Amino acid sequence: MFVIRSDAANEKTEVSASVSTDEFGSFETDTRLGAVFPIISASAVFMAAWVFGPFPGSAYTGIQSHDLWLTGIYEYFRFDEIFGPTSLITKYAEAGRVPALAHAVPGAIWCLLAPLQLHPKSRSIWNGALHRNGGTAMLTAAAFLMAGYAVIDVNNLFADTHDFGGNVGTVSSVIDGFIATKTATTLGENWTPTPFNVVGVRGVAVWFIGTGVATGIAAKKKQFNSHRRWAVRHVGAGLWVACQRPVYSAIRAGAAGLGGTGLVGHETAFGDLYVSRVSQIQAHCLPIVHSALFAHTSPNTRLTLFVNNHRAFADAFYVASYVTTLAFFGFAEFVARGTWANETREESDVRDE
Repeated sequence: MFVIRSDAANEKTEVSASVSTDEFGSFETDTRLGAVFPIISASAVFMAAWVFGPFPGSAYTGIQSHDLWLTGIYEYFRFDEIFGPTSLITKYAEAGRVPALAHAVPGAIWCLLAPLQLHPKSRSIWNGALHRNGGTAMLTAAAFLMAGYAVIDVNNLFADTHDFGGNVGTVSSVIDGFIATKTATTLGENWTPTPFNVVGVRGVAVWFIGTGVATGIAAKKKQFNSHRRWAVRHVGAGLWVACQRPVYSAIRAGAAGLGGTGLVGHETAFGDLYVSRVSQIQAHCLPIVHSALFAHTSPNTRLTLFVNNHRAFADAFYVASYVTTLAFFGFAEFVARGTWANETREESDVRDE
């Protein structure tokens, strides 16, 4: 049972969201969080399955037998022609086992802990010990996964340079070109600005670290309202990555489907990998599927597609990244700025009696 008392100075400090254990089991005290909680939970489960499941199994990247098996499955079902080159899911092996163990694994653990920590009931189990220990574990996992991210960054394993042949997507191309033009007169034409996508992902990384630090500091100082707000922002800063994958896959699957019906051009639908495997498709795919996909194109068009060099994949990948990042950041701020039960009370101390 919690007892609330005020000190002589009657200072205003923050208190826990719930004073009675009856409030811990539902989202009645925080309806905004309740509205987005299913998305948080689904994203967390998806990421855990992505990392620890057999396919693609990011936790096992760098194990040769796994990588060979994964490549075989991915290319046998022609996923590389629809969802992008195989390197998208195997490239971390180029840095050994470190990205898998120091980024993917702690990242999945962090994701699984996110809905647990945000659920109101977690603050009442074992007199709050589950929530406190879970928070420590979550921030520890965050520290490890960012160390793993540093390895990925140092090895320049970004999708545009590593997987898409230098294609950064239409949005980044426009922004990069604009910046290059504006800075050419002052910094010289030989100066190359850091690409927009790289600045973006590094900026998100800094925000993820900053919100995690703020979350921990607020908890240490028992500033529970501030702690809640920063915790929600921290989850939004990291969990968008889990949602980006299915969104990207949906965009690519949709583009491929529309390409097959001729509603969009094959450049948009398939990029270059589709064209590079024309003979294999003719040999292995159903004739009906093959004829549908090529009903609206010609040999000259296919040659043009071949030189396009992953542009379709880059556009879909980064559009999915922008959309999910903005959505999760927006949802986090929506929840953080909402009114939390009991947060307007003016008690200066909360103690467990």
